[in-house]
Amino acid sequence: MPSLADVLRMPGVARLMGSQVLARLPQGMLSIAVIMHVQSRVGNYTAAGLTVAAFSLGAAVSGPLLGRWMVTLGARRMLGFTVLVNALGTIALGMAPATLWAYLPIAAAMGLTNPPILPIVRSIYPTLVPAGMSSQVFSLDSVAQEFIWVVGPVLVTLCVPLMGSLFTLVLIAGIGALGGVLLFTAGEMRTARFAASDKRLGGVLLKWPVLIAVLTATLQNMSYGAAETAVVGVFHGDELEAGLVLAVFALGSMSGGLLTARLPMRPWSMASRQVILALGTIAAAAIPTVWWMGACLFLAGFGTASSLAVVYNVVSSSLKAADAAEAFGWLGSGLLGGIAVGSAIAGSVIDVAGPVIALLVSGLLAVCAVILPALGVRVLPDLAISSGPRLDTTAIPVIRRPKL
Repeated sequence: MPSLADVLRMPGVARLMGSQVLARLPQGMLSIAVIMHVQSRVGNYTAAGLTVAAFSLGAAVSGPLLGRWMVTLGARRMLGFTVLVNALGTIALGMAPATLWAYLPIAAAMGLTNPPILPIVRSIYPTLVPAGMSSQVFSLDSVAQEFIWVVGPVLVTLCVPLMGSLFTLVLIAGIGALGGVLLFTAGEMRTARFAASDKRLGGVLLKWPVLIAVLTATLQNMSYGAAETAVVGVFHGDELEAGLVLAVFALGSMSGGLLTARLPMRPWSMASRQVILALGTIAAAAIPTVWWMGACLFLAGFGTASSLAVVYNVVSSSLKAADAAEAFGWLGSGLLGGIAVGSAIAGSVIDVAGPVIALLVSGLLAVCAVILPALGVRVLPDLAISSGPRLDTTAIPVIRRPKL
Protein backbone atom coordinates (compact mmCIF):
# COMPACT_ATOMS: atom_id res chain seq x y z
CA MET A 1 0.00 0.00 0.00
CA PRO A 2 1.20 3.59 -0.65
CA SER A 3 2.77 5.40 2.32
CA LEU A 4 1.60 8.73 3.71
CA ALA A 5 4.72 10.32 2.21
CA ASP A 6 3.61 9.09 -1.21
CA VAL A 7 0.27 10.84 -0.70
CA LEU A 8 1.92 14.14 0.26
CA ARG A 9 4.06 14.02 -2.86
CA MET A 10 0.98 14.04 -5.08
CA PRO A 11 0.58 17.50 -6.70
CA GLY A 12 -1.65 19.84 -4.71
CA VAL A 13 -2.31 17.56 -1.73
CA ALA A 14 0.10 19.16 0.78
CA ARG A 15 -0.99 22.75 -0.03
CA LEU A 16 -4.68 21.92 0.15
CA MET A 17 -4.35 19.92 3.35
CA GLY A 18 -2.18 22.51 5.10
CA SER A 19 -4.37 25.48 4.24
CA GLN A 20 -7.58 23.73 5.27
CA VAL A 21 -6.05 22.73 8.62
CA LEU A 22 -5.20 26.39 9.35
CA ALA A 23 -8.63 27.50 8.16
CA ARG A 24 -10.28 24.99 10.50
CA LEU A 25 -7.98 25.66 13.47
CA PRO A 26 -10.66 27.91 15.03
CA GLN A 27 -12.86 24.83 15.37
CA GLY A 28 -10.36 23.45 17.87
CA MET A 29 -10.31 26.74 19.74
CA LEU A 30 -13.83 28.10 19.60
CA SER A 31 -15.71 25.68 21.84
CA ILE A 32 -13.33 25.89 24.79
CA ALA A 33 -12.92 29.68 24.32
CA VAL A 34 -16.69 30.20 24.31
CA ILE A 35 -17.11 27.95 27.34
CA MET A 36 -14.53 30.00 29.27
CA HIS A 37 -15.85 33.35 28.02
CA VAL A 38 -19.53 32.73 28.73
CA GLN A 39 -18.94 30.92 32.02
CA SER A 40 -16.84 33.81 33.31
CA ARG A 41 -19.45 36.38 32.20
CA VAL A 42 -22.69 34.58 33.09
CA GLY A 43 -21.45 32.40 35.94
CA ASN A 44 -22.57 28.87 35.02
CA TYR A 45 -21.69 26.05 32.66
CA THR A 46 -25.25 25.53 31.45
CA ALA A 47 -25.22 28.90 29.66
CA ALA A 48 -21.76 28.15 28.24
CA GLY A 49 -22.88 24.76 26.95
CA LEU A 50 -26.03 26.24 25.41
CA THR A 51 -23.99 28.90 23.59
CA VAL A 52 -21.70 26.26 22.09
CA ALA A 53 -24.79 24.25 21.21
CA ALA A 54 -26.36 27.23 19.42
CA PHE A 55 -23.27 27.62 17.23
CA SER A 56 -22.88 23.94 16.50
CA LEU A 57 -26.54 23.33 15.76
CA GLY A 58 -26.54 26.32 13.40
CA ALA A 59 -23.54 24.78 11.64
CA ALA A 60 -25.30 21.42 11.57
CA VAL A 61 -28.27 22.97 9.77
CA SER A 62 -26.15 24.87 7.26
CA GLY A 63 -23.69 22.05 6.48
CA PRO A 64 -25.65 20.09 3.84
CA LEU A 65 -27.26 23.27 2.47
CA LEU A 66 -23.92 24.97 1.85
CA GLY A 67 -22.61 21.67 0.46
CA ARG A 68 -25.26 21.82 -2.27
CA TRP A 69 -25.28 25.60 -2.80
CA MET A 70 -21.55 25.76 -3.41
CA VAL A 71 -22.16 23.79 -6.62
CA THR A 72 -24.49 26.47 -8.02
CA LEU A 73 -23.08 29.59 -6.33
CA GLY A 74 -19.42 28.63 -6.61
CA ALA A 75 -17.18 27.12 -3.94
CA ARG A 76 -14.76 30.07 -3.79
CA ARG A 77 -17.55 32.65 -3.57
CA MET A 78 -19.25 30.67 -0.81
CA LEU A 79 -15.97 30.22 1.06
CA GLY A 80 -15.01 33.91 0.91
CA PHE A 81 -18.42 35.10 2.15
CA THR A 82 -18.70 32.65 5.03
CA VAL A 83 -15.10 33.18 6.22
CA LEU A 84 -15.67 36.94 6.43
CA VAL A 85 -19.04 36.73 8.18
CA ASN A 86 -17.81 34.09 10.61
CA ALA A 87 -14.77 36.14 11.63
CA LEU A 88 -16.95 39.20 12.30
CA GLY A 89 -19.39 37.07 14.27
CA THR A 90 -16.63 35.70 16.49
CA ILE A 91 -15.54 39.23 17.39
CA ALA A 92 -19.16 40.27 18.00
CA LEU A 93 -19.63 37.34 20.40
CA GLY A 94 -16.71 38.54 22.48
CA MET A 95 -18.07 42.10 22.65
CA ALA A 96 -21.73 41.22 23.26
CA PRO A 97 -23.53 42.03 26.56
CA ALA A 98 -23.02 39.39 29.23
CA THR A 99 -26.41 37.69 28.90
CA LEU A 100 -27.34 34.32 27.47
CA TRP A 101 -29.96 35.91 25.21
CA ALA A 102 -27.30 38.08 23.59
CA TYR A 103 -24.91 35.17 23.05
CA LEU A 104 -27.40 32.68 21.60
CA PRO A 105 -28.42 34.52 18.39
CA ILE A 106 -24.82 35.53 17.60
CA ALA A 107 -23.59 31.97 18.11
CA ALA A 108 -26.42 30.61 15.95
CA ALA A 109 -25.63 33.10 13.16
CA MET A 110 -21.96 32.07 13.31
CA GLY A 111 -23.01 28.46 12.95
CA LEU A 112 -25.28 29.17 10.00
CA THR A 113 -22.36 30.83 8.18
CA ASN A 114 -19.74 28.28 9.24
CA PRO A 115 -17.38 27.98 6.23
CA PRO A 116 -18.05 24.74 4.29
CA ILE A 117 -14.40 23.74 4.33
CA LEU A 118 -14.97 20.05 5.02
CA PRO A 119 -17.33 19.34 2.07
CA ILE A 120 -15.18 21.42 -0.29
CA VAL A 121 -11.82 19.86 0.56
CA ARG A 122 -12.98 16.28 0.98
CA SER A 123 -14.78 16.44 -2.33
CA ILE A 124 -11.53 17.57 -4.00
CA TYR A 125 -9.20 15.01 -2.37
CA PRO A 126 -10.28 11.98 -4.47
CA THR A 127 -9.64 13.97 -7.66
CA LEU A 128 -6.00 14.59 -6.69
CA VAL A 129 -4.92 10.98 -6.05
CA PRO A 130 -5.35 7.61 -7.77
CA ALA A 131 -8.13 5.37 -6.46
CA GLY A 132 -5.56 3.18 -4.69
CA MET A 133 -4.52 6.10 -2.49
CA SER A 134 -8.01 7.09 -1.36
CA SER A 135 -7.74 5.35 2.03
CA GLN A 136 -4.34 6.92 2.69
CA VAL A 137 -5.37 10.49 1.82
CA PHE A 138 -8.37 10.32 4.18
CA SER A 139 -6.22 8.72 6.88
CA LEU A 140 -3.64 11.49 6.50
CA ASP A 141 -6.38 14.12 6.59
CA SER A 142 -7.76 12.62 9.80
CA VAL A 143 -4.30 12.78 11.38
CA ALA A 144 -3.69 16.32 10.11
CA GLN A 145 -6.93 17.62 11.53
CA GLU A 146 -5.93 16.37 14.98
CA PHE A 147 -3.31 19.13 14.87
CA ILE A 148 -6.35 21.39 15.30
CA TRP A 149 -7.23 19.69 18.58
CA VAL A 150 -3.63 19.57 19.84
CA VAL A 151 -2.77 23.23 19.24
CA GLY A 152 -6.23 24.77 19.65
CA PRO A 153 -7.02 23.98 23.33
CA VAL A 154 -3.46 24.76 24.49
CA LEU A 155 -3.42 28.08 22.64
CA VAL A 156 -6.75 29.07 24.15
CA THR A 157 -5.80 28.07 27.69
CA LEU A 158 -2.58 30.07 27.39
CA CYS A 159 -4.23 33.17 25.94
CA VAL A 160 -7.30 33.41 28.20
CA PRO A 161 -5.39 33.74 31.53
CA LEU A 162 -2.76 36.08 30.01
CA MET A 163 -4.84 38.31 27.75
CA GLY A 164 -8.49 37.59 28.47
CA SER A 165 -11.23 35.77 26.61
CA LEU A 166 -12.13 38.76 24.38
CA PHE A 167 -8.60 38.93 22.95
CA THR A 168 -8.69 35.15 22.46
CA LEU A 169 -11.89 35.36 20.42
CA VAL A 170 -10.37 38.12 18.27
CA LEU A 171 -7.30 35.91 17.73
CA ILE A 172 -9.54 33.03 16.69
CA ALA A 173 -11.27 35.29 14.16
CA GLY A 174 -7.91 36.35 12.71
CA ILE A 175 -6.60 32.80 12.37
CA GLY A 176 -9.80 31.69 10.63
CA ALA A 177 -9.62 34.60 8.20
CA LEU A 178 -5.95 33.92 7.38
CA GLY A 179 -6.57 30.22 6.78
CA GLY A 180 -9.60 31.02 4.66
CA VAL A 181 -7.54 33.33 2.43
CA LEU A 182 -4.82 30.69 1.95
CA LEU A 183 -7.44 28.10 1.03
CA PHE A 184 -9.29 30.55 -1.21
CA THR A 185 -6.13 31.22 -3.22
CA ALA A 186 -5.04 27.57 -3.55
CA GLY A 187 -4.73 26.48 -7.17
CA GLU A 188 -6.85 23.39 -6.52
CA MET A 189 -9.72 25.63 -5.39
CA ARG A 190 -9.55 27.71 -8.57
CA THR A 191 -9.67 24.68 -10.85
CA ALA A 192 -12.10 22.50 -8.88
CA ARG A 193 -15.38 21.64 -10.59
CA PHE A 194 -18.31 20.20 -8.67
CA ALA A 195 -20.98 18.26 -10.52
CA ALA A 196 -24.60 19.01 -9.59
CA SER A 197 -26.51 16.28 -7.80
CA ASP A 198 -29.78 15.03 -9.28
CA LYS A 199 -31.11 13.99 -5.87
CA ARG A 200 -33.34 15.82 -3.44
CA LEU A 201 -31.75 17.30 -0.34
CA GLY A 202 -31.08 14.44 2.06
CA GLY A 203 -31.20 11.78 -0.63
CA VAL A 204 -27.58 10.79 0.03
CA LEU A 205 -28.60 9.59 3.50
CA LEU A 206 -30.66 6.81 1.90
CA LYS A 207 -27.45 4.81 1.50
CA TRP A 208 -26.99 2.58 4.53
CA PRO A 209 -23.19 3.04 4.72
CA VAL A 210 -23.53 6.84 4.54
CA LEU A 211 -26.28 6.95 7.17
CA ILE A 212 -24.33 4.72 9.57
CA ALA A 213 -21.14 6.74 9.01
CA VAL A 214 -22.88 10.08 9.71
CA LEU A 215 -24.65 8.79 12.84
CA THR A 216 -21.47 7.15 14.15
CA ALA A 217 -19.45 10.33 13.66
CA THR A 218 -22.20 12.28 15.43
CA LEU A 219 -22.10 9.98 18.45
CA GLN A 220 -18.31 10.10 18.56
CA ASN A 221 -18.31 13.90 18.57
CA MET A 222 -21.09 13.99 21.15
CA SER A 223 -18.65 12.03 23.30
CA TYR A 224 -15.84 14.49 22.50
CA GLY A 225 -18.00 17.56 23.18
CA ALA A 226 -19.03 16.12 26.54
CA ALA A 227 -15.43 15.18 27.38
CA GLU A 228 -14.12 18.64 26.48
CA THR A 229 -16.67 20.38 28.70
CA ALA A 230 -16.11 17.85 31.51
CA VAL A 231 -12.33 18.37 31.44
CA VAL A 232 -12.79 22.15 31.64
CA GLY A 233 -15.10 21.56 34.61
CA VAL A 234 -12.67 19.21 36.39
CA PHE A 235 -9.83 21.76 36.15
CA HIS A 236 -11.96 24.85 36.71
CA GLY A 237 -9.61 27.65 37.75
CA ASP A 238 -6.59 26.03 36.09
CA GLU A 239 -7.26 26.46 32.39
CA LEU A 240 -3.73 25.46 31.36
CA GLU A 241 -4.12 21.99 32.88
CA ALA A 242 -7.44 21.57 31.06
CA GLY A 243 -5.86 22.61 27.77
CA LEU A 244 -2.92 20.24 28.23
CA VAL A 245 -5.20 17.27 28.95
CA LEU A 246 -7.25 18.01 25.84
CA ALA A 247 -4.08 18.42 23.79
CA VAL A 248 -2.80 15.04 25.01
CA PHE A 249 -6.18 13.56 24.02
CA ALA A 250 -5.68 14.88 20.49
CA LEU A 251 -2.03 13.80 20.46
CA GLY A 252 -3.18 10.26 21.14
CA SER A 253 -5.55 10.59 18.22
CA MET A 254 -2.73 11.68 15.92
CA SER A 255 -0.62 8.74 17.08
CA GLY A 256 -3.44 6.28 16.52
CA GLY A 257 -4.16 7.70 13.09
CA LEU A 258 -0.51 7.33 12.02
CA LEU A 259 -0.24 3.79 13.37
CA THR A 260 -3.38 2.59 11.59
CA ALA A 261 -3.00 4.59 8.35
CA ARG A 262 -1.78 1.61 6.32
CA LEU A 263 -4.04 -1.00 7.90
CA PRO A 264 -6.82 -2.33 5.67
CA MET A 265 -10.29 -0.94 6.36
CA ARG A 266 -12.75 -3.77 6.83
CA PRO A 267 -16.51 -3.56 7.52
CA TRP A 268 -15.86 -3.96 11.26
CA SER A 269 -13.10 -1.32 11.40
CA MET A 270 -15.45 1.58 12.17
CA ALA A 271 -16.63 -0.14 15.35
CA SER A 272 -13.44 -1.90 16.48
CA ARG A 273 -11.23 1.17 16.27
CA GLN A 274 -13.49 3.02 18.71
CA VAL A 275 -13.45 0.42 21.49
CA ILE A 276 -10.33 1.95 23.07
CA LEU A 277 -11.98 5.39 22.86
CA ALA A 278 -14.90 4.20 24.99
CA LEU A 279 -12.76 2.32 27.51
CA GLY A 280 -10.20 5.12 27.91
CA THR A 281 -12.83 7.83 28.43
CA ILE A 282 -14.65 5.82 31.10
CA ALA A 283 -11.35 4.99 32.84
CA ALA A 284 -10.39 8.69 32.89
CA ALA A 285 -13.29 9.40 35.24
CA ALA A 286 -11.90 7.06 37.91
CA ILE A 287 -9.19 9.46 39.17
CA PRO A 288 -9.70 13.16 38.22
CA THR A 289 -6.04 14.19 38.21
CA VAL A 290 -3.92 15.62 35.41
CA TRP A 291 -1.64 12.61 35.08
CA TRP A 292 -4.32 9.90 35.24
CA MET A 293 -6.78 11.68 32.97
CA GLY A 294 -4.02 12.63 30.56
CA ALA A 295 -2.80 9.03 30.32
CA CYS A 296 -6.30 7.57 29.89
CA LEU A 297 -7.39 10.13 27.32
CA PHE A 298 -4.12 9.71 25.40
CA LEU A 299 -4.98 6.02 25.00
CA ALA A 300 -8.61 6.86 24.27
CA GLY A 301 -7.45 9.15 21.49
CA PHE A 302 -6.05 6.17 19.57
CA GLY A 303 -9.60 5.40 18.50
CA THR A 304 -10.58 8.86 17.23
CA ALA A 305 -8.69 9.74 14.04
CA SER A 306 -8.34 6.09 13.07
CA SER A 307 -12.11 5.53 13.11
CA LEU A 308 -12.89 8.87 11.46
CA ALA A 309 -10.60 7.89 8.58
CA VAL A 310 -12.87 4.90 8.03
CA VAL A 311 -15.95 7.13 8.24
CA TYR A 312 -14.63 9.55 5.59
CA ASN A 313 -13.61 6.77 3.25
CA VAL A 314 -16.92 4.95 3.64
CA VAL A 315 -18.78 8.12 2.64
CA SER A 316 -16.52 8.80 -0.33
CA SER A 317 -16.55 5.22 -1.61
CA SER A 318 -20.32 4.78 -1.23
CA LEU A 319 -21.41 7.71 -3.38
CA LYS A 320 -21.12 9.12 -6.84
CA ALA A 321 -18.82 12.13 -7.14
CA ALA A 322 -21.77 14.47 -7.77
CA ASP A 323 -23.25 13.63 -4.36
CA ALA A 324 -20.04 13.89 -2.34
CA ALA A 325 -20.29 17.58 -1.41
CA GLU A 326 -23.72 17.25 0.18
CA ALA A 327 -22.74 14.02 1.91
CA PHE A 328 -19.68 15.59 3.49
CA GLY A 329 -21.91 18.52 4.44
CA TRP A 330 -24.14 16.10 6.37
CA LEU A 331 -21.04 14.56 7.91
CA GLY A 332 -19.84 18.01 8.99
CA SER A 333 -23.28 18.64 10.45
CA GLY A 334 -23.02 15.43 12.41
CA LEU A 335 -19.58 16.31 13.71
CA LEU A 336 -20.48 19.85 14.80
CA GLY A 337 -23.98 18.93 15.94
CA GLY A 338 -22.49 16.12 18.01
CA ILE A 339 -20.15 18.54 19.77
CA ALA A 340 -23.11 20.85 20.38
CA VAL A 341 -25.34 18.26 21.98
CA GLY A 342 -22.49 16.70 23.93
CA SER A 343 -21.37 20.09 25.29
CA ALA A 344 -24.91 21.03 26.29
CA ILE A 345 -25.51 17.69 28.01
CA ALA A 346 -22.21 17.84 29.87
CA GLY A 347 -22.78 21.46 30.93
CA SER A 348 -26.10 20.56 32.52
CA VAL A 349 -24.66 17.42 34.14
CA ILE A 350 -21.77 19.42 35.64
CA ASP A 351 -24.14 21.91 37.27
CA VAL A 352 -26.26 19.06 38.71
CA ALA A 353 -23.87 16.18 39.43
CA GLY A 354 -20.31 17.39 38.78
CA PRO A 355 -17.71 17.06 36.01
CA VAL A 356 -16.69 13.47 36.81
CA ILE A 357 -20.22 12.25 36.08
CA ALA A 358 -20.18 14.30 32.88
CA LEU A 359 -17.01 12.44 31.83
CA LEU A 360 -18.79 9.12 32.44
CA VAL A 361 -21.61 10.33 30.21
CA SER A 362 -18.99 11.01 27.54
CA GLY A 363 -17.77 7.43 27.87
CA LEU A 364 -21.30 6.05 27.47
CA LEU A 365 -21.76 8.07 24.28
CA ALA A 366 -18.53 6.54 22.97
CA VAL A 367 -19.95 3.09 23.75
CA CYS A 368 -22.95 3.94 21.57
CA ALA A 369 -20.52 4.92 18.77
CA VAL A 370 -19.15 1.37 18.96
CA ILE A 371 -22.52 -0.40 19.06
CA LEU A 372 -24.11 1.35 16.06
CA PRO A 373 -21.55 0.41 13.36
CA ALA A 374 -21.20 -3.04 14.93
CA LEU A 375 -24.92 -3.63 14.37
CA GLY A 376 -24.62 -2.37 10.79
CA VAL A 377 -21.45 -4.24 9.84
CA ARG A 378 -23.24 -6.32 7.18
CA VAL A 379 -24.04 -3.26 5.05
CA LEU A 380 -20.69 -1.49 5.40
CA PRO A 381 -18.23 -1.80 2.48
CA ASP A 382 -14.97 -3.69 2.59
CA LEU A 383 -12.56 -0.86 1.77
CA ALA A 384 -9.61 -3.23 1.59
CA ILE A 385 -11.07 -4.51 -1.69
CA SER A 386 -12.19 -1.25 -3.28
CA SER A 387 -12.19 2.43 -2.34
CA GLY A 388 -12.50 5.81 -3.98
CA PRO A 389 -15.57 7.65 -5.26
CA ARG A 390 -18.10 5.83 -7.43
CA LEU A 391 -18.41 6.73 -11.07
CA ASP A 392 -21.48 8.74 -11.97
CA THR A 393 -22.78 5.70 -13.88
CA THR A 394 -22.44 3.31 -10.94
CA ALA A 395 -25.61 1.87 -9.44
CA ILE A 396 -25.72 2.15 -5.64
CA PRO A 397 -28.35 0.36 -3.52
CA VAL A 398 -30.53 2.56 -1.34
CA ILE A 399 -32.58 2.07 1.79
CA ARG A 400 -36.00 0.81 0.85
CA ARG A 401 -39.22 0.73 2.83
CA PRO A 402 -40.36 -2.76 3.82
CA LYS A 403 -43.45 -4.04 2.07
CA LEU A 404 -46.53 -4.22 4.28
